[in-house]
Formats: sequence, C-alpha cells, structure tokens
Amino acid sequence: MGSAGVAQLLHYYCHVIGVLMATESLYFSRAKLIALCVSDKRTYYKDADSRALQLAVLPSGTKAFEIYRKFDGKPTRIGLGHFDPTLPESRTFTKGFDPLELLRNTPKLNVLMARLLAAAVNAQLDKGINPSSDKTAAKKAKQAELTLQMAFDKYTAEYLLPHNKKTTVALQNLFARHLGFLELGQKIPHGKQRQKSENGVDWSKRKLSEITSDEVRKLHIAIKDASGLHTANRVFELLRSIYNKMSEWQFFIGINPCLGVSKFKEMERERFLGADEIQRFLTALQNVKSDNFRSLLWLLLLTGARRENVLGMRWSDVDLNVQRWTVQGEFSKNGSPLAIPLSPQAIEVLQDRKDYTEAGQVYVFPANSKSGYMTAPKKQWAAFRKEVGIQDIRLHDLRRTLGSWMAMNNVSLPIIGKMLGHKSEKATSVYAKLQVATVKGAVDSATNSMFEQAGILSPLS
Repeated sequence: MGSAGVAQLLHYYCHVIGVLMATESLYFSRAKLIALCVSDKRTYYKDADSRALQLAVLPSGTKAFEIYRKFDGKPTRIGLGHFDPTLPESRTFTKGFDPLELLRNTPKLNVLMARLLAAAVNAQLDKGINPSSDKTAAKKAKQAELTLQMAFDKYTAEYLLPHNKKTTVALQNLFARHLGFLELGQKIPHGKQRQKSENGVDWSKRKLSEITSDEVRKLHIAIKDASGLHTANRVFELLRSIYNKMSEWQFFIGINPCLGVSKFKEMERERFLGADEIQRFLTALQNVKSDNFRSLLWLLLLTGARRENVLGMRWSDVDLNVQRWTVQGEFSKNGSPLAIPLSPQAIEVLQDRKDYTEAGQVYVFPANSKSGYMTAPKKQWAAFRKEVGIQDIRLHDLRRTLGSWMAMNNVSLPIIGKMLGHKSEKATSVYAKLQVATVKGAVDSATNSMFEQAGILSPLS
C-alpha cells in the first residue's frame, strides 16, 4: 500500500474513533487532547472530571472548549475558548481575576483554565443567569458577586446562628476589628468601646474574588505583629471558614485565597500553680482587701470554671444546700448544661457573699454595666501577680490549676474532663455516665490538698 493509501486509512481510522468516543467521557489532559484525531465531521468529547464541559474537535483542526447542558429547559451550548496545546498544564488565571470576563473573547485555554471557566459559567447558570446571553452578562455577574461583608452576614445567619455557635458574638467582633468595617461608638457587651485593631483592614466592600493570597498572607503576619499569633490564627481561621462555606453553598467559585497560607504554630499552654507557688498565691489572696476581687479569684480556683462563667454567675443557678452550681447550656462553651460541684471552701466564699447580697440581686458579682455583672479586673490582677511574684500566670491558668491538682491526686482524666466541662465525640459517652457526687469527691480532695500545701484552713481564716 502506498503512502497515499496509508494516509487515507489513517484518516478513516481517526474518523471511526472520533465517532465512537463522541458519546463517551474522557478525562481531559493536555496529552490526551493533543492526541485526539481530526475527522471530516465535528466531534465532541465530554470531560469526565467537570460538569457539562466538552471539547469540540472541528474538521479544520481547531479544538474548542464549551459548556453543553440544559438551561431554562432547553439544550444550551456556550463557547468558552480554544484549546492551546502550548500552554503549560499548571498555568491558571491571575489571582483575583474573574474567568467570566473571558466569555465571547475566544481566549486560549489549557485544561485547568477551561475547568475553572466552566465552573464559573455553571454557577451562573444554576442561578438562572446565562453569562453569554449578551455583552453585559459578565459585568452583571461580577456585580452580583458577594462582598466579604455580605458573605460574613450570610455565614452568620445561615451557619453560626442556626447551629447555635457560642462564639458568634466573639466572631462578629473579631471580623469587625480585623477584617470589616467598625462603626465608631459601638460597644462590646461589657460597655467598652470597640476599636479597630492596629493592623486590621476593612475588606467589607471587597468582592470575594478580589482578595488575594498575598494579601491574606501579609495581613496574617501584620496581625501577629500587632496582636499576637493567637489572634492572627483566629482571624485567619474565620476568613478561611467564610470562603469554604461560600464555596460549599456555591456562592463563590474562585480559589480560596487562604489556600497556601499556613497558621502560625501555637504551643499548648500548660501553666498552672505548682507546689512551690500555691502557698504564696493563697497566702497573698487571703490578704486582698477588695471583696469582689478576692472572691472572684477564689471561685476561679475552686470551681475550675471559665472566667466569663464565674463573672456572670447567677444566684438562681447556685444551690448551697445541694452544693452545686449549674452553668446553663446557653452560657456553656460546649452548649450543654454544666453541673459544677462546690467544695466546702467554695461554699464558704459564696455563703459569705450571699450574707451581704441585697435581696433580689441576680448576679454573684453585680456591677453597674451593660451586662449587669463585673468585668475582668485586669489592673488588679496585674498588681496582684506582681505582688505575689508570679508574673506569667493568667486568670485562665487558675482553671488549669484545679485540673492539674486533681491529676496529681490520681483523679482519672474522664472525671477531670467532666469537672472542667470538656467535651469531645469520643469521650462524651463516658462523661454522661459520671455522677456529680463522684466528681465532687475529687474536687474536695484536690482543694484540700492545695490548702494543706499552703497551711491554710479556709478562704476566710
């Protein structure tokens, strides 16, 4: 057979293969698309990895990407651009660029770019918008894109609040101070005026696709320098979660700008008052003149409860006869009611406050504030630490101190978790079986051990 016959046979073979594969899916890659034969008829190949994305191979040799799917009940074909075999497979759009702006311009695309553009077109079609219907469609789609503030509002209304997230108020404050617009004169629940953080930004009006990874990385570092790595990581986690939810709900089809940005490594804090410090601490605490400050520190140490729960403790939740304080689920971090047994020393502190509490008073630590109870005494705490000579201790470390002394008294981890209100999927079933009386015995033992080490009989003696 001559060369002309071989060429004719090869042409026929490509035509047959094209017809056979036209109705089959093909996982698009540059090598596979380059290898596709050209026939005397237009041939279509479906991408097995993208919704409604097809490649049309024309008799002229042109290979073009397009979307083919139903829209408004009718089959609709939308051209995306030409396949360019010279483009590297890893090349993608510039950060922040809206792929829809390429429609009707017959751009040159690789497989990755075609898939991203196809996803953008599908997202618009799902919303009832055909982005190729007229010249202003892409512009309208851009205008319809969510801003960061709109995304956060949707995130709050459709995720945080319905799932009863206890950190909703804190996250709203975090967003306003570091990522969004903070109106002057706004106050937090305890009456203090909120202020924008030193290196915070106002991205509230920025479209989601306009925020780049480079900006996120620089902001992450800037917040760390101004407010510490803990705050920087919490802001980063919030931003990442907003983008993830918007992508999950198909309100954003771009690349999450938080991808490729790593959180700063945080060392888990293990600080608590050890045997060489507890005596100094308790002795100094007995000599504190302020009744509110002294009682607060005692109860933080003796109950192991979180600071905000102790500050907002209500008399209606305290039962001195049963020797128990109940933190209601709406105030508990894990959302479940927390029954905290009260040691004799804790009862002594509470009974002393109750003797001097006016009838009808709601809070154990009442104050003339928006919340109705006192705020964390930061200045008094700083002065007290300096007096005791333990500068690196935090109020939250008092909670950790009770748990640590329970552990040193051979109390099991599940009981410590029950006392401190820890909750995890694996341990929940174990915690549920524990009785408050069992936990109370462990608390009493740990408390007595601390007092014995300090050589003190009671908080008021």
